[in-house]
Amino acid sequence: MRLLIFILFSAQIFAQSQKAIKTWYDQINQTTYAFYDGYVVKKPFLNNKIDTIFFNPAPIDYPDYKSIWYDDALHMTSNKGGLVYRVEKDTTIRIDRSYQHQKQNKASQFVYRDTLFRYGGYGFWRANNFFTFFDKTTKEWEYYTINGYQFPPEAYGGPCFVLGDIFYSFGGMEVDKFTGLEGQKNNDIWTFDFSTRRWTNLGKTAVNLSPYKAVQKDSLFYLIGHPQDTDYNLLVDLSNNQARFYAQTLISTNISKNEPAFFRGDTLYYYKTNNLYSGVLFENIFNKPQQVERLYFDQSALFTNLTYIALFAFAIIILSYLFVTYQRMRAPRLVRGGIRNKFDFYPLREEEELVLGLLQSKLTATTDEILRVIGREDLSNSQNNKRKADAIFEINKLMKQLVGEKIITTRKDPNDKRQLIYYYKRNLLN
Repeated sequence: MRLLIFILFSAQIFAQSQKAIKTWYDQINQTTYAFYDGYVVKKPFLNNKIDTIFFNPAPIDYPDYKSIWYDDALHMTSNKGGLVYRVEKDTTIRIDRSYQHQKQNKASQFVYRDTLFRYGGYGFWRANNFFTFFDKTTKEWEYYTINGYQFPPEAYGGPCFVLGDIFYSFGGMEVDKFTGLEGQKNNDIWTFDFSTRRWTNLGKTAVNLSPYKAVQKDSLFYLIGHPQDTDYNLLVDLSNNQARFYAQTLISTNISKNEPAFFRGDTLYYYKTNNLYSGVLFENIFNKPQQVERLYFDQSALFTNLTYIALFAFAIIILSYLFVTYQRMRAPRLVRGGIRNKFDFYPLREEEELVLGLLQSKLTATTDEILRVIGREDLSNSQNNKRKADAIFEINKLMKQLVGEKIITTRKDPNDKRQLIYYYKRNLLN
């Protein structure tokens, strides 16, 4: 009995003297797990009771694992994919029948409705854009089928969040298809609705969330960045497409992206070198936003609005065309033998029809040009001039009766005062 107590006491002292490889906080059971070489120290937040769990056996490639609370126990999943270990008191149980396929590096991991999921990641010169889930029956990772015809581009390493039934994926790095290496950054934001199993492209964001430590509080995400990597702290409201920017504080420099941080009420707790610190949310960190912006630019709404604008503009053009056509239809029309106005026909003499035809085509004409068209060889000069003057007078008389104004006006030629120039008013006669 004394030997057992001595061993346990020595283990506690040894755990405290060693530096933890990494620390993880489980929000569900409010417990901190500090991982060491060969064991993990479990410490509930509400009390100082420390429990040491030895790995028996140690996971393959430990500590290259992610931790997650799943199926009422601490689990560790290999960063390279495949392997899943369940950590219990004084034992480590590998529960999968898979293999370390090395195709899910930097994949996102989460639990949805008691099912363990992984999304994205990369391996063997390509990135993933699909979900896999751990099947308790087969004890293997299975492909999660989706509906619809659209899905995000292949990218990895982008921030991901789960809010209710909606999974948010924020871009990531694409793989260059020519080199198989890291390519360009993707700024698209996609959501996956687990209730319909469909992807939706929300649009693009100009906000780079990758350097931040994300801490969830209810439906909001508080993103804290180190001043060396970021210019602001962010409050992200995914449901309302809003990002609020806050000035950085001393606490921002102390919070590491790789160490746990969590909320209890309005107090933010965070670990630094395995020591627990705290700060009041609205007093020490997020007290007054400097600016508020849209988190993403809604391309679907933009496309819809542009479509409506285009349809509206098209309708205006059609209506304008119909209106002009209607106005023209209402205007008198020059037809063979006379002028038709609505349902009435007004006959023209031959010389009147010739004068209107000439001026419609040229808009202006001199006396000589008109006489060349209507002049008769069997008549004298003065007789042809009288025919011309009578024709113009009768035309203007008829148009004044139909539209209220003359259609032909006369002015002297500025270069030859003896010569008259006749001008035709457009839009009075079609």
